[in-house]
Amino acid sequence: MADSSSFHPLDQDAVFERPTSSKAQARQARRLEKANKALGQAIKPLVAKNDNQRDYIDCLDEKESVLAIGPAGVGKTYIAGRKAAQRMVKGEIEKIIVSRVTVSKREHALGFLPGNIDAKMKPWMTPIIEGIRAEVSGSTLDKWKAEGKFEIVPFEYMRGRSFDNCVIILDEAQNATVDDLKLFLTRTGEDSQVIVCGDPDQVDIPNSGLNMIVDLADQFQIMDIIEFTEDDVVRSKFAKAWVQAFSALKREKAVETALDSSMSFMKQRSNH
Repeated sequence: MADSSSFHPLDQDAVFERPTSSKAQARQARRLEKANKALGQAIKPLVAKNDNQRDYIDCLDEKESVLAIGPAGVGKTYIAGRKAAQRMVKGEIEKIIVSRVTVSKREHALGFLPGNIDAKMKPWMTPIIEGIRAEVSGSTLDKWKAEGKFEIVPFEYMRGRSFDNCVIILDEAQNATVDDLKLFLTRTGEDSQVIVCGDPDQVDIPNSGLNMIVDLADQFQIMDIIEFTEDDVVRSKFAKAWVQAFSALKREKAVETALDSSMSFMKQRSNH
């Protein structure tokens, strides 16, 4: 007869300990593997499509601060968003800071936008968000926002801030004045990477400071400068054709202006 002291119906170990089924463990492992595989398949690798994109990505991988200048559709903002998200996922930084000057042409102005800062800035932040969302899920981005790891900072709320151990992205920098850009660039704290994206051909203000900042960065070798051209447009063949057409028109007008100025100068000399 078995010793009754060796087992009791109310013994906690006997009641609550359940050996884990090897089949259940296998099912759980398969589900996890499937989820990881799906996530990996969903994220397309970031591959440079031309030499300037390759230089841009290399600079960002080296954690250098960069001025990315050039026409629409070359991937300036998209790549910045993706590389910032990659560094966040790897734990290399504590936060992503994004900003943009909320300027539009008067005839296109939307007027007052309701809501908090995030709601007001959301329409302007879409290009950066698209780059970030190519690397992480919407729930991950929402989690970053809730934890203060992703922050939208308008220029109005930037003064006095110091951004440490983060990636700081400024989009549409051509619509910032010299004072705006000075304010933005001098917020940079320790262990931070700055990415400034701008298109000198899409200026909506009379006193853009972008060209001056590019000259200063070059003169004092403060930041790397990547200058994209119309040949680097990757958005689509259609977009590239239009960018090239408008660039050609701009060059023709510049030549005409130079010729007019030369003729005017020669005429003045002949009159004297």
